[in-house]
Amino acid sequence: MRWKSPTNVLMSFLIAALVAVAAAGTVRSAKNPDKHDSAEAELQEDSFTLTRLLEDPRQYSLVISGTDERSISGTFSVDQLQVLRAIMVEAEKFAMTVEAAGAKEPITTRFADRQEAAFVVDVQKDSNQSRLFLTLKTEIGRMTWEAGKITRSTRREDGFFFALLSRLESTLPKLPSQSPK
Repeated sequence: MRWKSPTNVLMSFLIAALVAVAAAGTVRSAKNPDKHDSAEAELQEDSFTLTRLLEDPRQYSLVISGTDERSISGTFSVDQLQVLRAIMVEAEKFAMTVEAAGAKEPITTRFADRQEAAFVVDVQKDSNQSRLFLTLKTEIGRMTWEAGKITRSTRREDGFFFALLSRLESTLPKLPSQSPK
């Protein structure tokens, strides 16, 4: 493992932040991730960038920011991002079903990896809607975003969760698939 000087790490974060501001693809997500009781929350513009680091092509910078000036960034390996992709895929599949949906009160189910603590996806389900919350734990802290919403009856998806998942699927190398026996 090659150690980076604090100056190089800081420069990587600054470059990632500048790239995020300059080239961020803006997508929609719910406005207030701390208010779990309003299924009809107003939407705001949140964005993310996923950029391969020039100094190490097996590392990516992930920056998530919102119009409310909340943001988090971190550097993740390809292996870590494949874990994130797997967690997001399973959470999305679950969010599309009526399994474990609360009839009166929403029920929350957590998706995480035991070895990789950097990523958590919580799926909150009520009778017809699933809300997806993405938590990132990086070198600079931990932050949770309401990253997506699915209306199951129409299969409508809103939020940056789905754009991030699509980007991970198109950017990362494909894992060998397990053939059924």
